[in-house]
Amino acid sequence: MLVANAGSGKTFALTTRIIRLLLAGVSMDRIAALTFTRKSAGEFLDELLVRLAGAASNKKKLAALAMASDTPELSATDCCELLHHVISHFGRLGLSTIDSFFARIARQFPLESGLPEEFAIADRASLASARERALAMSFALTANGDQGITSMIEQCHQISRKRGEQNVFGMLLDQIDTLHQRYLKTPEGCTWGDSTAIWNKQAPPFQAAAEIGAAIDDFSQEVRLSNPDLSAEALANLESGLEAMRKLESGQAWSREIQKFVEQKLSSEPRNNHIRFTSKKADGWVELTPGLRSRRKILADTLFSDALHQILERAKGLYAFVEQYEGIYAKLVRSAGLISFADITTQLAERAAGVEQTDALDWRSQVAYRIDQNFDHWLLDEFQDTSRIQWVILRTFIEEVLMDDDAERSLFYVGDTKQAIYGWRGGDAELFREVFDYYENIKEGEALTNSWRSTEPVIKMVNSVFGSMDSIAETLKLPEATLARWETGWNKHEVAEAMSNNSGYATFFAVSENPEEDVSPQHGEVRRIIEEVDPLARGIECTVLLRQNKDAAELAAYLQSSGLAVALEGKSNPCTDNPFGSAVLAALRVVAHPSDSLSAGIARGLPCASAWGLDDLENFRKQTLQSIAECGYAKTLQTWIELAGLNKSSERKSFASSATVVNDVTSIPRTKKSHADESFLQSRSEVVLSVAEKFDTANTNGEGIDAFIASVESTEVQEAEATEAIRIMTIHQAKGLGFDMVIVSGLDKTPPIRAADELILGPDEKDPQWGMLLPRKGIAEADPVLRQQRERLNAESKTNELCSAYVALTRAKRALYVISDELAETSKATHFGRHLQLSLGEVWTQGDRKWFEKGQ
Repeated sequence: MLVANAGSGKTFALTTRIIRLLLAGVSMDRIAALTFTRKSAGEFLDELLVRLAGAASNKKKLAALAMASDTPELSATDCCELLHHVISHFGRLGLSTIDSFFARIARQFPLESGLPEEFAIADRASLASARERALAMSFALTANGDQGITSMIEQCHQISRKRGEQNVFGMLLDQIDTLHQRYLKTPEGCTWGDSTAIWNKQAPPFQAAAEIGAAIDDFSQEVRLSNPDLSAEALANLESGLEAMRKLESGQAWSREIQKFVEQKLSSEPRNNHIRFTSKKADGWVELTPGLRSRRKILADTLFSDALHQILERAKGLYAFVEQYEGIYAKLVRSAGLISFADITTQLAERAAGVEQTDALDWRSQVAYRIDQNFDHWLLDEFQDTSRIQWVILRTFIEEVLMDDDAERSLFYVGDTKQAIYGWRGGDAELFREVFDYYENIKEGEALTNSWRSTEPVIKMVNSVFGSMDSIAETLKLPEATLARWETGWNKHEVAEAMSNNSGYATFFAVSENPEEDVSPQHGEVRRIIEEVDPLARGIECTVLLRQNKDAAELAAYLQSSGLAVALEGKSNPCTDNPFGSAVLAALRVVAHPSDSLSAGIARGLPCASAWGLDDLENFRKQTLQSIAECGYAKTLQTWIELAGLNKSSERKSFASSATVVNDVTSIPRTKKSHADESFLQSRSEVVLSVAEKFDTANTNGEGIDAFIASVESTEVQEAEATEAIRIMTIHQAKGLGFDMVIVSGLDKTPPIRAADELILGPDEKDPQWGMLLPRKGIAEADPVLRQQRERLNAESKTNELCSAYVALTRAKRALYVISDELAETSKATHFGRHLQLSLGEVWTQGDRKWFEKGQ
């Protein structure tokens, strides 16, 4: 096991390990090296080849490789021969992503792995279409008033009310996808909303609950007895809250007035032992006497008990609904031979689990054993991002290695729990130490702490912010679990000798609103920094990091409007970012839905579609439907491309000469207007056509136009890395990368946290025994079991916030600028912006501010 700080040479350590194995005579097909992304796998291979080539041609690099690989007799000839061997036998090296490795197992042993004999990896569009159909069928098959559909509708209502969602259908799809993933993680035999499992066969909380009317009257009477001199204002405030409760029916959601009354009068513990109904102490405060405290608890328990019952019943209904959805989804996708990477992982994990089932035993004996024979040496990169379900599979192979008494086989895993930012997709950083603690023969190597990426000022900031959090933990209300985990993974960062003389700069400062600027103060400061440094003119690679895609998009738009060349990183849809794609989608919607006058207007208004015959909608619909039925989407769109003048031929063909079978079918009139010089639209039309060809090939079920539209709209491609622009991206996108200059903005924006009405698995996700919807804070705080869950989730949220900030602050090679909003002196904020100010002060600077004028 090897702990590696950010920028400390993790890839160097992994490639050194492979070179040592190869020099020791280990065959390439006995080595498995697994990473999480294709990019990481590519960098891994590049580093391996570059180091061997460098050592073969440079004496210094040869000496360095000889020392690192513990092979003092290493010669340039040895490196040449090894380089030739690696290139010639590259296909035999087990270098791949974990997903690709699992997919290879599934393809080699589909039946043993519980998969169809012939299957294809489903693309994003196919999965999105299948989810929509499965959801529609689930609603169609569920009777009105059924608990499942009622729970699903109520769940969406609660989520949309909290988040202010506008796209109801999109939110519904997001919810079913989230709940489906939770369902797949729920062990067989467990369910959601089972009070017996949640409270471990003990009685659920709030046993003091009574009839709501009686509880309200008793509380009201006791308040008046405790302070007979209450003012009219106090009595009115009291009765207002109680009257809202009297109108509350069993199973009904609380109004805001009830929520406020419960939080302020019933569930919180007053510091001065008085409940306040007005600001005036004399006639508006009521002492919390033992009698009033008792009546207060009964009323609170009554309300909490009803609300908890609602939550448990809704969880049961959701489980029933998602169980039905899973059955439909399995038929539409898996039974049809379409499999996602997540499905493969789930199926393999079921086979690899240590349960005494025949199919599981067959898989371990036939599959795992045979795979195990291929690999004697395992190298695992970024192990902190490994999920428990992935480890269940990998453990099957690796335990054989760890039990090898001859010590001729090995496991080498590397990671950094401070960079564990993929918990949302299943990564569990606690595995990093658990595996080490569980297997006695795993040794811990010397931690990699020297930064080969960053200059001294950057490293000083990192150490100042993350190195001593004890002094600020109480002020920031950091959970003990978060603090303990961070301290376990922390190693002070050092600057590698090769970087010690490089000029650099690091600064943190807070900004305030400028009444003369109609823009976020942080956005304005980002622009000013870029204008001062002028990185593009100086050949300096510059990126701006933010937490959320929304903020990144807003900043990119602002900087573009300011005349700066910027590129927003991430995936985009080349089918929908152009007039041709918009015309195709609008025209197809008109064909599928004749009453869609809006789409008809959009299509007619786009020049690309002017030759398609949309003036005669009835004929256009008829001919297009006939063309799709007889020739498919691709040939239909090929005609539209030619009619729009977007085909790549240098000369404009006549209608007759360019006609294909699809032209004979459509007979759509055309004009002489040409757009053949629109190279951008040409390239985009080719992408749309490619999607259509793929859809025609996979559309064995005869899905309609709406399914094709969904396929087009869900197409995504990864944009190429910008080389002549300021790169703007989220922190997650920057993971594993390094840049000359980094500007970090928005760390003081509170990240999304798990809120009430989210389904959680407990008592923890290592070994879930039940599921339930997270109740509101007041209810959770009143019960030890529920309170423990809130504390667990809060610790996870705070840890994720720290890890995300750490990744952001360790991307810079030469210069780091960190910006936060100014906080009032009386601020009690606990977000990372306050963390920065407590650690560094309002202004912090190290290094040479004019670093950009110095050559590297």
